[in-house]
Amino acid sequence: MFFKWFRRRETRDDYTNTEKNTGTNVTQDIQKKHFNRMIKMANALIENSKCHEETVGYRHPILNYIKLLGLKLQTSYITNLVYDDDHGDEKKFPNITPWLLFFDLSVKISSDVGTMYDLIYKNKLNKEIEIELAKDLILPWPWNDQRYIRSISSIGVSRPWGEWKEHTSNHNTYVLLPIGVCIVVGGNHSITSGILQGEGTLKTDNVYDMSDLYNYVYTDGRHYKRIKDESLISEVSNVEFAAIFEIGRIMMNLGISR
Repeated sequence: MFFKWFRRRETRDDYTNTEKNTGTNVTQDIQKKHFNRMIKMANALIENSKCHEETVGYRHPILNYIKLLGLKLQTSYITNLVYDDDHGDEKKFPNITPWLLFFDLSVKISSDVGTMYDLIYKNKLNKEIEIELAKDLILPWPWNDQRYIRSISSIGVSRPWGEWKEHTSNHNTYVLLPIGVCIVVGGNHSITSGILQGEGTLKTDNVYDMSDLYNYVYTDGRHYKRIKDESLISEVSNVEFAAIFEIGRIMMNLGISR
């Protein structure tokens, strides 16, 4: 009797697992299709920009496209308190780090170079970048209702705190090159207010170059893999940032950077 029950259970479980696997494959197929289209559009945009005459203040259009791809994640974070209480759902909205955007910083990429952290964050560039809140892809995480409300209502012309301005004691960001993605470490609420108003600049010397990473890792839109042996690093959790990752490779090869 138990054997018959076990066989029925096994059959049901096999069927359920097959359904799950089929669903996963369909999702990954759609994701791959989206990824391929994103890369195709990036290449077309770069090709269409080759005739541009670069003068002082020129910003390559691929940076606008990177911002476009990142707006979905940015919007989900800066609006999270509209839907949830303080801190939101931390599982749904974890702190923004390169691990969230790409893959775990602690995963070993290669026996030669160690982890992504070893490759990127131990090699800080000796340069300063001015971030423009209206133009750059900036990823803050506002997490407190009252700070959120005060910053949005108080910062601006004819408002109690005046026009948006940088506060070096509070604002802390770092930038990933060549893609120009800016991750906020401190000043999440006031930076969110600046993004909403489309004004303000801030400077950071926390600048890191991802270029060496491209010698070891690639993504096909479904997974991040090691170039050396095609072994799996992780699944892609955010297809837009998988596309941004590979657009960074294209930029590096063409000498384009934020």
